[in-house]
Amino acid sequence: MAEFCIDSNVGDELCPGPGDVVSYHTQIPLNGLLEIPLNKPPKESIFNTTHEIDITKFTTITVKKPPGKKVLVVGKIMVGIEYIAKVPDQKVHFAHWDIPFQVLINNDDGSLLDLNFNLDDYVAHACVEHEEYMQVDERTISKGIVLLIWLQPKDN
Repeated sequence: MAEFCIDSNVGDELCPGPGDVVSYHTQIPLNGLLEIPLNKPPKESIFNTTHEIDITKFTTITVKKPPGKKVLVVGKIMVGIEYIAKVPDQKVHFAHWDIPFQVLINNDDGSLLDLNFNLDDYVAHACVEHEEYMQVDERTISKGIVLLIWLQPKDN
C-alpha cells in the first residue's frame, strides 16, 4: 500500500503563477527508460500521457557542521502511458510506472538554511515543468521529466 503525506504543509501539484512567492526551490531531472511490462502487448505508438505527483515525506534536517538546516522532500511521480498496441486490432492499452524522487532544498546560493528556519511557515508544491516521452522500440520509452519542488509562504 502506498504511503501518502497528509499534511497541511503539502499542497497539490502546482506550478508557480504570477504573484506567487517562491521562497525556496530546487529542480530535479528524471531521465531514463520505461519498459512496457511483458504481460502487456508491445506498442506501436504513444497515444496519451498522464502523471500524478505524491509527496510522501516533507521535513527538515539539521546539520551540525556548519550549523544549519536543509529541507528534505521525498515522493514519487506516477507516469501513465496510453498506447496503441502493435496487434492486428490496434487496441489502446495503458501502462504505468512509479518513479521515486528525493531532493534537498537549501538557500538559492547553495548555503544551508538558518537554524531558526520553520517549516510550518511554508507549503511544499511539486510541479512538472517539462515532460517528454519518445518511443525507442516497441517495448521501450525514453522519458525526460523535470520536476520543480518549491516552498510557498503560508501567508502568500
